[in-house]
Amino acid sequence: MKSLPMQHLGRLLALAMFLAALVGGAGDARADTAAAQALFDAARQLMAQGRHAEACPKLEESQRLDPGIGTQFNLAACYEHIGRTASAWSMFLEVAGAAKAAGQPEREKVARQRAAALEAKLIRLTITAPPDAPEDLQVKRDGAPVGRAQWGIPVPVDPGKHTVEAVAPGRRPFARTVELTTPGASETVAIPRLPAGRVATPAAPPPPPPATGPGLPPVAPRAPAAAAAPTPAAPPQMRRRSKGMMVTGIVLISVGAVAVVGGGLAIAAACPGDTCDDTEDTFLGYDEYGEPIYMSGFDSGEDDSAAAAGVALVLGGIVSAGVGIPLAIIGGRKVPVQPEKRAAAAAAAPELVLGPRYAGLRWSM
Repeated sequence: MKSLPMQHLGRLLALAMFLAALVGGAGDARADTAAAQALFDAARQLMAQGRHAEACPKLEESQRLDPGIGTQFNLAACYEHIGRTASAWSMFLEVAGAAKAAGQPEREKVARQRAAALEAKLIRLTITAPPDAPEDLQVKRDGAPVGRAQWGIPVPVDPGKHTVEAVAPGRRPFARTVELTTPGASETVAIPRLPAGRVATPAAPPPPPPATGPGLPPVAPRAPAAAAAPTPAAPPQMRRRSKGMMVTGIVLISVGAVAVVGGGLAIAAACPGDTCDDTEDTFLGYDEYGEPIYMSGFDSGEDDSAAAAGVALVLGGIVSAGVGIPLAIIGGRKVPVQPEKRAAAAAAAPELVLGPRYAGLRWSM
């Protein structure tokens, strides 16, 4: 019997680990798709009730988790209902392009019609800068960078307040806020030449002197109180999805690793080099001339059985590790704690039970 090369065993183990990783990734994708569908259904119910301001964030999250043309179309319609005309207009155009690529002419036609109906209501904001503006001048609109290619171009924006900022090293910054609410309006914000220097930070006014008078003890001046720093929001409490599943996976991986190592050692001990197929000559006696007689080709079979047992151990170890890896990954992944689901999750999680004469998994029903 030929021994199984150790490099093949390593490849089999690597393949098992790769398949386990694929199983974990597929589980995450399915979870994202399920969450996206739940968000989409909830948003559609809110839109049917006229609560578009609550529906839009749910559609945004659904589109982030599982992008789709239908979700994007509903999000554009939601933006239109809450007055975000520029966002709705641009998203309808994106839906039209995606529908054309997907071979959906009816949806493309409807999306282009909705975008055309919004075009007359768009509010446009133009940002200009001096011709001799420095190369390192940085312009932002509502905190987002505005490249030089956009300077002088009327860009559709949603109704409301918009802040234009301009900064350059060694120059005083510029900022201006405009409020645009009239449909079809157009506004221009011209950035002037930024003067050299920096704006000095105004000094804090001194504290008022303590009250003094006859019969009043002297009062030492108080140090200015430091501004209370805002308390950061507490991070959400996290927990492992299933400790029992994770422990079970770790145990299976450990058992598999021990079996692979033990099987490899058994193969190596049974077949040093290429001796598994070696045969032994058996002494039968002497002939009439006193010469010894041997029978060749006799194989005891001890090496073959030991090597077979080693291969069985290695294959069993690979299977054990292949099952344990996804259990450890899925069970050990951290998820936010949901108080209303904590009891149900704890009841449904498998638990590893180890006793003096037994071992196994237990589910609480």
